[in-house]
Amino acid sequence: MPQTSCDVAIVGGSIAGLRAAQTVARHAPDLTIAMISDETYPPYERPPLSKVGLTKPLLLDALIYPAVNDLKSHGVNFMLGTRAEELDVEGRTIRHSSGALQYRSLVVATGCEAVMPPALSGLPDVFSLRRYEDAISFRRALADPLKSVAIVGAGFIGGELASMVANEGRQVALVDLARKPLGRFGDAVFRSYEALHRGAGIELHFGEQVTDVVQQGNGSRVLKLSDGTKVPADVIVVGVGVRPSTEWLKRSGLRLENGIVCDGTLRAADHVFAAGDAVRWPNRRWGAEMRVEHWTNAAEQGRVAGVNAANDILGSPLEVCANIPYFWSDQHGVRIQFSGHRAGDEEIAESRNSGGSLFLYRKGEIVTGVLAFERRADFVKIRTMLKSELSWQAASSLISREDL
Repeated sequence: MPQTSCDVAIVGGSIAGLRAAQTVARHAPDLTIAMISDETYPPYERPPLSKVGLTKPLLLDALIYPAVNDLKSHGVNFMLGTRAEELDVEGRTIRHSSGALQYRSLVVATGCEAVMPPALSGLPDVFSLRRYEDAISFRRALADPLKSVAIVGAGFIGGELASMVANEGRQVALVDLARKPLGRFGDAVFRSYEALHRGAGIELHFGEQVTDVVQQGNGSRVLKLSDGTKVPADVIVVGVGVRPSTEWLKRSGLRLENGIVCDGTLRAADHVFAAGDAVRWPNRRWGAEMRVEHWTNAAEQGRVAGVNAANDILGSPLEVCANIPYFWSDQHGVRIQFSGHRAGDEEIAESRNSGGSLFLYRKGEIVTGVLAFERRADFVKIRTMLKSELSWQAASSLISREDL
């Protein structure tokens, strides 16, 4: 098997991997960099896959990050269409589908893969929308305007897709096993989320499981739910969750427990760092171990892992990753945003006014998070203040409100 070598190896063509490469190139320009990715395309933006309307073009060239060309100019070796198969930590070697790569320092940024319910696995016109090809195939499947759409999984991605499809005037149903999707953020958040979709004409089936997929005599297809309901489902999108893509690491000796377990510097082992959705690490800002599946966290961790991979070679101190988790989702013309940390036992204070709804999470006199439906200015104020410990008095005094 052919073997090559580099200073910093990055596995995964995600935003975390891209940011790691950018950071190494900027921080230590003399180091050589190689990126292994099983996709045939250079790193590209994934959020638009579930956000761009069906009638608008979804062009790969427009999605590829501009930084890719800069990194190519810097000499970064993009090993596309290459699958990482095994990691030898002691020998500092990655065995992959085309041979082997030796490194001095490694960043693992392989992210997560979609969970597919057995009842839906292998069926035609069933999509998970994790990659560009998925989005293109989904659009092709919807070329017939008479085809119905069922979305299984009412989380943020499922909600975005329901919004996108409904905006095109299509029949769409949203199905979730949970009785209260987004209930982890509190009952009031669930009620606001439910009202948003119901108000847009989405057919909602919460607290029900898909038990069967039935092809009808007229050529159409339906989902059969646990309560006996039949939901039109010519095209099905699945968003029931993801699992860390760590199968290739099983014999590496890395600690794998619902992700890659790292320390506060994102170090998983000697000369091995990790970044992105698959990482479990102790976030010093919150005093809690967490694994976060959002774009901004992956980008921030990519930067930290890149700095530390370079510093590991240079003999410089390592940086601690202590960030503020954040995500956003645009649905039916409403922006939903969250920032902070939600353990589940916080008191929730709700503020509603003509500009939208805002929810503050607090433990005693300390605010730990904020979620908003619109209320963008108020949200930005609180998010900025969460960079350090935030008192309830300081947060509540900044909010324009009718009730709190």
